Parts: sequence; structure tokens; C-alpha cells
Amino acid sequence: MSRWRRIGYALGSTGFQISDRIVVAIALYYYLPPGGRGLEPQVSQTLFLGVLTLYGAAMLIGRVFDALADPIVGHRCDRSRSRLGRRRSFMIYGIVPMLALPVFLFFPPGEPGDPLNGIWLAVILSLYFIAFTIYVAPYLALLPEIAPDPEDRTRLSTLLAILSFPIVMLFGAGWAVGLDWGRAQGLSSEEAIRWIVVISSLVGFGLCLGPILAVDETRHTNAGPSELSLREAFSSTLRDRAFLIYMAAQIFFILSINLLGPSLVYYATVALGRSEGFAGVLGGVSLISVIFGFAAVMRFSRAFGPKRTVVVANLLFSISVGMLWWLVPDVPDGPNDRANLILVMSSLALMGPAIAGFLVVPYLLIGQLIDADVVRSGASRAAMYFGMQGLMTKGVFGVSSALLAFLFARYGNSQEEPLGVLLIGPIAALFCLVSALIFLTYPEDEVLAKIREGRSEGRHLLDESRSRFRRSTDPG
Repeated sequence: MSRWRRIGYALGSTGFQISDRIVVAIALYYYLPPGGRGLEPQVSQTLFLGVLTLYGAAMLIGRVFDALADPIVGHRCDRSRSRLGRRRSFMIYGIVPMLALPVFLFFPPGEPGDPLNGIWLAVILSLYFIAFTIYVAPYLALLPEIAPDPEDRTRLSTLLAILSFPIVMLFGAGWAVGLDWGRAQGLSSEEAIRWIVVISSLVGFGLCLGPILAVDETRHTNAGPSELSLREAFSSTLRDRAFLIYMAAQIFFILSINLLGPSLVYYATVALGRSEGFAGVLGGVSLISVIFGFAAVMRFSRAFGPKRTVVVANLLFSISVGMLWWLVPDVPDGPNDRANLILVMSSLALMGPAIAGFLVVPYLLIGQLIDADVVRSGASRAAMYFGMQGLMTKGVFGVSSALLAFLFARYGNSQEEPLGVLLIGPIAALFCLVSALIFLTYPEDEVLAKIREGRSEGRHLLDESRSRFRRSTDPG
């Protein structure tokens, strides 16, 4: 693939991550806003079953449908023989609903607090997450197929991260700036958020067209369809011990990163006493740190391997988010304001290389597992691996959203009751520490040895085939 086609492929990651930020971050803020910001909670924050809010329950229901869709979509995609391409055809089916459904979240049918809004939230989230899977699982499955060489895969994974993260990070901070700007133009907070979401979805749609137009599977991949049944593919993947270790570590990492991801705007308003727009400043500091972190991650990964890189990234992230516990909520120019700013900026600067590692290294590790499976099975089941990853982790995304909602409902998310926000740091730090310990048991050497053995055998068979061809055409 040419450089421009690779860029076109990479832009798809930016597009679907924008839709994800709309659902995970903006919807959280819209449905559970902090007090005094011109918005009313759209759903009740009353706890039931001791731990769940209506928002958390709706998010969990959506993630259950998401998780169930992943292996089914992955399996059907692996077996597809569509003339449009077995990956591209699914992406074409998923792109419109994936970018349109998030808009409906911001037009709930009932008044603020009406139980009907909770039902609306659960239904739209369930449909959205299914559409998300239909686009994203095939998209990710393309990566190891269009970049089969480990070094090439590292470069392409880094390109994805470099192109997508700055834009997504700017968007994650910029929507809050846009909210401030919209208010200044005379819009209500609700109207401003709705305009932000509609425009963002249109931009995301344009970006998600990139890989559909850029990748020609007949030219850029040589992977054949799988012949395994759904049951065989499912059980075969679950018997992969290295994959199960990788997934156990991923679960705790995802819990951690998705607790912190939607929380910048709460740290800006609750802990630092500033407007939502100040989250843009925090996002800018994080972005600069991550950009510098990419170079360090590339060098460290080449020198010490993906496994050690992801362990160090988890430890670094654990330290940086744990620091946020020491914030003392204050207002600008208050007695604790300067110390709070230094602490937050230091945490974000330290967090950058860790986030850079998270953006690159998991693709390399699951690429190893897919390559080893190709050696065993003789077919590329990349979508099934990503589908199984989705099945085992999508519920975790719901748990992280439900946990945030619980912390806010139980301990508060305002300057008067800030404990729910302050607890995010130490809880996320604990999850990342557990992830690092599990990654230490990942058998990377064993997986790489299996890949080398398979490739060596493949080269031997190719040499034998060439030798037989030369003998058969030798006039003597």
C-alpha cells in the first residue's frame, strides 16, 4: 500500500473514536452534568441494587449487546467471500448507523429525569454498539493482513496512533471549548451540545470513509477465508492460553483508561473550579506529552519487545493517575489552586508516554497471537480474535461507565461533594497495576518461537517447490 492509502486506512480509527467519544464522554456529561452548568440530569441518579444507577444500567445493557455481536460479526467476516472484500463489505454496512445513532442520544423523548429517557438511552446504545462492532471489528482485522511483517506492523500501528490520537484528544478537549463558545453565542447548553454532536458525527463519517476507499483487499491482502464453524472458531480461540492471559491484562487496563478518559472535564470543573473549556488546556498538555512519548515507545519496543513495553506503560500510568488523589478542590487563585495546577500538569506530562504505549503496543501483541494462529490453522482469523476480544472486554466498558455513575451518585461530582471525582485516580491506578502484573506472565517468547517455526517451515516448502519446478523444466 502506498503512503496515502495507509493514511486513508489510519483515518478510519480517528472517525470511529470520535463516535466513541460522543457516546462515552459527551453523553455522560449530558445525562449526568455537574451542578450549575445549565443542564439538568436526564436520568435519575438514584441507586438501585446498591450500586447501579439508571445511566449505568443502560450502559451495561448496551455493552451486553455489543459483546454478543463481536464474535458473530468476527466469524461472519472471517468467512465472507464478498466481492467488495470480506472486511470492507462489513465496514460499508456499519458506517452510517455507527455515525448517525449517537445523535439520537441527545434528543431524549421525556423531560429531564423521566424514566422513559433511561429506556431510550439503553435502546440507542444497544443499536449503536452493534453498528460500532460491524465497522470496527473488520477494520482492526485488516491491520495484521495489510502489514504482515512485524516491523511494518509497528510502523502502521504507530501511524494509526499518531494520526488518530491528536485529533481525538483535541476533540475530547475541544467539545468542551465548543460548549463555552456556543453559550457565548447565545445558545443554551443543550443546544450547543447538540450542534457539537451533529457536526462531529459528520466529520467522523468522512474520516471513516477513508479505509473503505483506500484498501483494496484483492490487491493489498493475501489472507484466505476461514472454514471453521462458529463453534469451532469460538472454542479454538478460547484454547489459546497466551490470548487468555493477554485478555485478562487488557480487561484491567481498559477499566483504568476508561475511568480516566471521560473525566478531564470533571477535573477541570470540580477539582480546579474552572469552566468546561479548561479541559481543552488539560487535553493539550496530555497531547504534547503523548506526541513526545511515541518516539520513546518505538525505541523501547524495538529494544525490549512489546511485552516489557506494555508492562512499563501500565506502571507509569498507575503512578501518574494515582497522583490525582492528592488534589484539593479549589477555585482559581484560591489557596490550593497553584498546587493543584502543578499536580495535574505533572500527572498529565508523566502520563503521556504510557498512553503512547497503550495506543501502539496492544496491536503488536494481538498481531503476534493472530500470526501464531495462522501458523496453526492456515487461515487468517483476525476478525474472530478481535471479536473475541470484544466479547471479553465490551462488558468492561459498560462496567467502567457504571462505576463512574456510581462514584458520582454515591460520593458526588460537584465542588461541594468532590469525592466521587477524586476517587477516580487511585481506582484507575490500582487497575493498571493489576494489568502490569498479569502482562508479566504473557508467554511472548513462546508465541514468537511458534511464529518463527511456521515461517521457517513455509520458506522450506517454498524452496522445495521452486526446486521441483526447476527440475521439471530442466531440458537435461
